[in-house]
Amino acid sequence: MKHFEEIIKEKTPTLVAFAHAGKQDVADVKSLTDELRKKYAGKANIVEFDNSFNNYINHDFRITAYPCYILFKEGQELMRESGKKTITELSELVERAL
Repeated sequence: MKHFEEIIKEKTPTLVAFAHAGKQDVADVKSLTDELRKKYAGKANIVEFDNSFNNYINHDFRITAYPCYILFKEGQELMRESGKKTITELSELVERAL
């Protein structure tokens, strides 16, 4: 499996869903990312990341609210959304980067 830093540097857009087990319902985020993975297979990377074990990621990406969705392409942050999102809202984020 690739490391986080390698995935976000790919030319393929990568949507990362940052979750925190103590802050919100991780199952909802997992359900959304599973559906997005199917929808964008071969077109975009969709990754969920539990920040409860990785404080350096919180610091490096200034994540202050959960869930937090960040769209990366070639290592650059293209956009960021926080809070509960629908599959339609997240699909729109990914579509902008394709």
